[in-house]
Amino acid sequence: MQLINWHSVMRVPFFFLIAASLIACSDYRKARSAYEAGEYAKALHIFEQLSNSGDSQAQYDLSQMYLQGIGTNKNVEKGWVWMNRAANGGNVQAMLELAVRYQKSPALENSEQMAFMWFQRAAMAGSAAGQYNLAHLYEDGNQTSVDLVQAYVWMTLSHDSGNPIAASEAKQLKAKLSPTDLEKADGVLSKLKKTLP
Repeated sequence: MQLINWHSVMRVPFFFLIAASLIACSDYRKARSAYEAGEYAKALHIFEQLSNSGDSQAQYDLSQMYLQGIGTNKNVEKGWVWMNRAANGGNVQAMLELAVRYQKSPALENSEQMAFMWFQRAAMAGSAAGQYNLAHLYEDGNQTSVDLVQAYVWMTLSHDSGNPIAASEAKQLKAKLSPTDLEKADGVLSKLKKTLP
């Protein structure tokens, strides 16, 4: 019976995975270079190829080209499709933009719930901006019921994620919490810090 050297077997697929990743990065740089040089049709073509293969950053950039009509006719429907794909693929920029677009467009179906959901997903992805906005939603009760414990938790996380503005706001929120609420908030913070990136 021959023993299989798993180390060498795993090395080949890993090599192809790295090579594919480098090629995709190279193609993305080509698309960005074309875009910055004003070669919008070329950029659009490369972004479309990358987007169809699942590149969430390319999907976000492609959505912007369609939404603004850069290198193509303006097509809001296609722009939203690619923005949603990018956000669902983990692109935090797309999550935040969708949240803001829903927040500022109350005529859209389920706009309040969608704004909350996208801010929450951005927050859970470690975005200081997503955490900051989610804290305000909990504080103001605009897209959810008022929950000062959650507001304090997310404002604190926003500060921890690098948002200097959140420090004073977290302090103000902390002052509004009872000792019991503060203990609850510390428990939630502890759990979230273990799960957030």
